[in-house]
Amino acid sequence: MGAGPVGLEAALRARQEGYGPVVFEAGRVAEHFVRYGSVRLFTPFRMNSTELGRGLLRAAGVKLPGEEEALTAVELRERYLLPLSRLPELSGAIREGARVAAIAREGVTKGRTQGRASRPFLLRIENPRGELVGHERADVVIDTSGLYANPNATGSGGLPAPGEESLGDRLERHLPDVLGEARSRYAGKRLLLIGDGRSAANAVADLDTLVRAGGEAARTRVEWAHRDRGAGAFAPVPSDALEQLPVLRELTERTAGIARDAAWMTHRAGATIAAYRRLPSGAIEVTLADERGAETRIEVDQVLALVGYRPDLSLFRELQVHLCYASEGPMALAAAILAAQAKDGDGPPDCLDQVSHGPETLKNPEPDFYILGAKSYGRNAYFLLRLGHAQIEDVMTLLAASGRGLNLVR
Repeated sequence: MGAGPVGLEAALRARQEGYGPVVFEAGRVAEHFVRYGSVRLFTPFRMNSTELGRGLLRAAGVKLPGEEEALTAVELRERYLLPLSRLPELSGAIREGARVAAIAREGVTKGRTQGRASRPFLLRIENPRGELVGHERADVVIDTSGLYANPNATGSGGLPAPGEESLGDRLERHLPDVLGEARSRYAGKRLLLIGDGRSAANAVADLDTLVRAGGEAARTRVEWAHRDRGAGAFAPVPSDALEQLPVLRELTERTAGIARDAAWMTHRAGATIAAYRRLPSGAIEVTLADERGAETRIEVDQVLALVGYRPDLSLFRELQVHLCYASEGPMALAAAILAAQAKDGDGPPDCLDQVSHGPETLKNPEPDFYILGAKSYGRNAYFLLRLGHAQIEDVMTLLAASGRGLNLVR
């Protein structure tokens, strides 16, 4: 499930091993990279691709980016992921506009443990309108559907704030192209920005460029709700990552200065969103609460909530999957990740230090069901694409060890 960077690479490896993969994609190939658009990726091309993929594309005559080149999300899609999807090895294997809405074991309910491995998986396939297309069967299912389609809510404790559902398109939950397609929604407007991670940093950088363009855009004003970190507004980044990833270092240094000096920005450090209300004027009244519970009301035209994403657990509700109580990732892998991160002490985890934890950590109580890619980390944000590539090799090891002839469905 999912024709993104991990799903496509997994399908290629499956084909290389002699399996017949089918890739179900709810939207278009690498749909989430379309939405991430003009954002420059922190990691270089060599970390976002595999030797297998690069080799097949070179053999097909495709001109690839340089290994150290830092691409935008849309460039990675157009220059690598789309060419991968068009390789003859994947001819007929990718079904766009086909969403896997649910997975079960044919003829067996979730509560029955005995004999599950001998039953095929049954997948409910829907079109983009949510209408049933049909059911498909598979011996193995790999979920690489990612997180980006499932944003977190903005209210206290992770719940939707009162009035949040009524905001419609006045609330954006993905990083917009402020300097391009989304310019008219932000230039000269009053904005509430929520979040203090790297997506928020990209938004701050783009908003600064927008304001500096002058004219109507110079009137743009931002209320920024973020954690109270004292001197720094953004989530800290390990020094090792800053040294090795120039794009991340440049963004961090630039946005630290903007956060400190920008006159168009008002900090709401430590504020939580207590409520939203649509006003007759068309504006949005936002009630902010500080750590003591004291409330402040502000009026804005647009809300940009960059507060992270979570896995869609509904897909495998009828399967026996053991999930972590904190991250909602598969339990065995989550335990290994938490143990490794605990060794780093109190500092922020370094995504560059993350490693594959081996085939056994990818197993679930449900036989032959695997969660790979960003979704395997659940709410843990320290995932890199190269980890997904390593996970693919781990799954291929498990499939080879099973000794069965398989038709692989993802």
